[in-house]
Amino acid sequence: MIKKIGAWIGTIAGVALGGFLYGIEKIFGLSVYTLLMNVDFIPGVRHAMGHPALEWMLHLSVSLSIGFIFVYIVEKRKAWDSTFRFVLSGLLSAGAALTYVPLTLLAIQETPSLRDGKAISLWLAGHAVFGLVLSGSYDVLKWKDRPAAV
Repeated sequence: MIKKIGAWIGTIAGVALGGFLYGIEKIFGLSVYTLLMNVDFIPGVRHAMGHPALEWMLHLSVSLSIGFIFVYIVEKRKAWDSTFRFVLSGLLSAGAALTYVPLTLLAIQETPSLRDGKAISLWLAGHAVFGLVLSGSYDVLKWKDRPAAV
């Protein structure tokens, strides 16, 4: 069950993050979506550059992994408390948001600078959306499986 729900919530949250950053890039002209999809520095997958479907699949594979980790921890700890799940999703999404620095430093193509406060703020906002959707979609998908309230 962990694999199935982890895949669903990882996919839902990954689509939310990608959609958010895509919209930001189109509206404000900040290349935060380009940064999210950037694989030009990874040997062996450099050929994916310019192939949006491959870039998208790489992004979703990371989101799926985070979804699996989230569900594994929640179900291993039997953490039915929504506060724990909210904090956990925040920590996982904050970890993902920290990729801004290495992705920017390693990028060959043009991405936002490390000093671009607006881009960094919107990147962080996108990852906050990711965390909220991760936790929220787990709550929605697992609603019927919850233990009865005492």
